[in-house]
Amino acid sequence: MRNPGGLASLFSRDRFIAVGLMSGTSMDGVDAALVSLAADSASQDVELRGFASLDYPEELREALGDLAIGHETTAEEVATLNTGVAVTFAGSFFDVCRRANVEPQSVDFIGSHGQTVAHVPPQAKSGNPIAGTLQLGAPSMIAALTGVTTVGDFRSGDVAVGGQGAPLCPYVDYLLRRSRSSSRLILNIGGIANLTYLPKACAPDAVVAFDTGPGNMVIDALYQALYPGQGPYDADGSRAKRGTPSRELVDEFISNPYFQLPPPKSAGHREFGAPFAWQFQSRGEEKGLRRTDILASGVSFTARTIADAVRDFVRPRGPLDVVYVSGGGVHNDAIMSSLTAEMGGVPCRPIDELGIPADAKEAVDFAVLARETLLGRPNVLVTATGAARALVLGTIAQGTML
Repeated sequence: MRNPGGLASLFSRDRFIAVGLMSGTSMDGVDAALVSLAADSASQDVELRGFASLDYPEELREALGDLAIGHETTAEEVATLNTGVAVTFAGSFFDVCRRANVEPQSVDFIGSHGQTVAHVPPQAKSGNPIAGTLQLGAPSMIAALTGVTTVGDFRSGDVAVGGQGAPLCPYVDYLLRRSRSSSRLILNIGGIANLTYLPKACAPDAVVAFDTGPGNMVIDALYQALYPGQGPYDADGSRAKRGTPSRELVDEFISNPYFQLPPPKSAGHREFGAPFAWQFQSRGEEKGLRRTDILASGVSFTARTIADAVRDFVRPRGPLDVVYVSGGGVHNDAIMSSLTAEMGGVPCRPIDELGIPADAKEAVDFAVLARETLLGRPNVLVTATGAARALVLGTIAQGTML
């Protein structure tokens, strides 16, 4: 039986086996990464031993999407969704263990992002004195279902002390991906796009990180509306590549106040969810654009917002040598081509070149964040979230196999 001495015995270990579980704003399923990692946070030794992606059941995915965009939902329905997410996360844990040929009881801990269904950071409070964030898939449920100690609920503590509660992965970007010889941008294009700027040989307080705006969120919503019944997204960006983006349409939506806000800042469905995409589509149709042109404009919009964020909030801090891209956007040739054109000669490469596949990156990061929680080490960059102080983020639910 793994770790028979309980949580306290973790402090005497020099290495762990862990699973990170991640589901983002796209709400399409759960990514699971099984890793072997050193206990020392100064070590960049993290080995990916297995990866799996498990789709949400269609009914659960639709219910989560309805909740996120504000459809009328009862407290009882939220409670059952919480259970449904936890069950899917637990299933993803067992799936990755099976694929990696690792016994579940040999895993030391799980780090779970949970499923964000509401995120109300400080700048979006609209007069309400209390910000908030809500992730479904309670860590106590995942621990009970798997028998493995689970760390989750990472965001709420940061929000409680004035932070955005996001982005959280920049802390891990700093630990694992900084360089002594180059200034790097770690760019994740998920439903929301976020970046971490790591100046050459940087200290933690020199890191710049924030959500730039929509990643795949608007593009996917446009595709589903324009091509109903033809899948959840534009595979490889093939349809967008057939269209011509409208500069006029993109410029109109670039005026959204979010893009002028200085970091720290974070975004989600509230800012760039389905209502935003519906408005974008309607304006495109009013201008007489073809479906492919509207989709291409959505791609151009995402690339422009990322490039503008780099120009406005990163370039003034120092040079930039390379961009490493993760998330679903890295597989969309239309996004990558548009981004490369917008970045003015700075190479944009898959983050796979740094040793962890793009699809697994954020799940790996939450395993690392959980390690820091369990060992009692602050695991957030306040330069990224704007919190009053750095906390040990995360709630620990002890597993029954300890």
